[in-house]
Order: sequence, then structure tokens, then C-alpha cells
Amino acid sequence: MDGVNVLVLAVLGTGFLMVSRRSLDAIIRLYALQNVLLALVSFGLARGEPHFVLAGLALFLIKGIAIPYYLFWLLDRLEVSHEVEGYLSVFLTLVLAGVLTALAFRVGRVFLLPGAPLPEGVPVALSLVLLGALSMVARKKAISQVLGFLALENGVFLLALAESHGLPLFVELGVALDAFAAVFLAGILLFRIKGELGHLDTARMRALRG
Repeated sequence: MDGVNVLVLAVLGTGFLMVSRRSLDAIIRLYALQNVLLALVSFGLARGEPHFVLAGLALFLIKGIAIPYYLFWLLDRLEVSHEVEGYLSVFLTLVLAGVLTALAFRVGRVFLLPGAPLPEGVPVALSLVLLGALSMVARKKAISQVLGFLALENGVFLLALAESHGLPLFVELGVALDAFAAVFLAGILLFRIKGELGHLDTARMRALRG
């Protein structure tokens, strides 16, 4: 299990880097790496069970390759700046990320179920959820907020994996496909917003409210 714990800590590291980066290209690559690491965690917990191998493969193919590829394509088609604009500086964002992570590790034991197969993953999963939420509220561009939602969803997946040795295979496949469908629909919405307003800055969109 030591190798799995190292992978879980690496997943947390990608969460921190995703919050601190100011390049959409870098954030998408980190999101892809995060999913590859989560797939390896699933493989590490398999213990000969094909369910976890198949779930890990689905995670790797759909969320580690297909979604990042689609996001890169989306960036090129939208012709927007790849620079991430936020409401907070990088320093303040990292300080807040550190506070949220400390909070997740502090309260993680409350969420820990008896017999959890990966107890070390519970506070990390809660951290990913909070870091994803931070990315959604602290950034201005809609596409960077979509990435925050995807990181949050990865936290939910890791929580299920750590607490209950995973979900039924069909549920995990459905979640992965739902994530792809959500990103696909978000892409269509972003195209419409860009066509109507000429930008994807949610801060400027708020000024349109009466």
C-alpha cells in the first residue's frame, strides 16, 4: 500500500499545481496527469479484481486522454487567450489552498468509514473537492471554471475509492461518461457565449445583469 499512498500524495500535488498555474495548457496537462495517477491508484487497489482494472482503464482513456484532447481542441477553436485570469494573486491562492487542505486533513477523520481500504486517501479526496471549488470561484474564464469542476469530480471519485473500495463498475463508467458529456455540452455553451459576447470572462458577464 506504500506505493498507492505515494500515488495519492502525487494526486494531491497535481491539485495544488492546478490551482497555482496561470496557463490553461499547463492546467489541462496537470488534469490529464491527475487522472493517470488516479487510474494507477485504481490498479493498485485491484488485488486481482477485474472491476478495478476496467475502471482504471476507463478513467485513463476517457478522462486522461479523451477529455484533455477535447479541451485542447476547444481552446484552439475558441481562439481565446491561454492565460488564466483570477480574482486573487498566485500567492493568496496558494495560501487559501493550503488552508483548505489543512481543513480537509483536520476533518477527514470525521468522514472516514470503518474498514476503509484507503484511509489516507480520504483527506486527499476532500482536499481535491475544496481545491476544485476554489478554482471555480477564484477564476474568471469559464473554461478554467470547467476545469475546476472536473478536478472537484476527481475528488469525489477518489473519496468513493478510498472509503468503499470503489463503486460498481457501471456506476464508475457512467460517471466517467457523464464527465465527458458535461465537458462536451460545456464546449457547445462556450461557443455560444463566445459568439454572442465575444469573450468568456464571467466577471464581465456579471455586469450584464440588470
